Amino acid sequence: MLKNKSFFIGIDLGWREKKTTGVCILSEDNYIKCADVFGKDVLKFISPYLKNTEVIAIDAPLTKGRGKGKMRLYEKFLSTSIFRRAKVNPVPPALMSKLCEIAQEIVEKLDKKGFVLGINLVETFSTLIGKICPKSFFLKCLSCQTENQKSASICARVAFLHSRFKTRYLGYKDGFLFLPEMSFWKIGWRRKFYQAWEIRPRLKYYHLITNIFPR
Repeated sequence: MLKNKSFFIGIDLGWREKKTTGVCILSEDNYIKCADVFGKDVLKFISPYLKNTEVIAIDAPLTKGRGKGKMRLYEKFLSTSIFRRAKVNPVPPALMSKLCEIAQEIVEKLDKKGFVLGINLVETFSTLIGKICPKSFFLKCLSCQTENQKSASICARVAFLHSRFKTRYLGYKDGFLFLPEMSFWKIGWRRKFYQAWEIRPRLKYYHLITNIFPR
């Protein structure tokens, strides 16, 4: 029964009028349900689970940036050479304004249902996680058939980890990105990220903060 389960929802948000939004419903006892839905229908799809959902993680711009291309500060950092060479740099939000619009609508509606941005509603980046984490990190989900669903399952995994205090953040007041803690990363990517952080222009990224690095 749904009322006896705790859920963790992952969403790879797509377009409003196209069936390109991947959704993954993960429970603490490893019940997994994946589907592709229209962007406009995503809240309707997850509605039966919301009462017992601990965390929702979404791959989409959930806040507005003011920089070039409307990029947030963390997106600028993830667009530096190390990430560009690995082809995991973010797409500037200005190039997907319709997606940003629906994402922020969803944030407003979920806020009314008790999901607070940065607390139990978090933004993540499945493409980057797919690169930095080993295969053992990902959910073994036979029901995830499409790339959108597989990305959503990564988001659901982040939602679960966030509920267990095993995520870390990168960002500024214009938006925070949440990733699995570094213990889940490939060793090579731990080094690359540390290198990118060390060589960043300090004045340009003065306000960028993170707790990714182990103390």
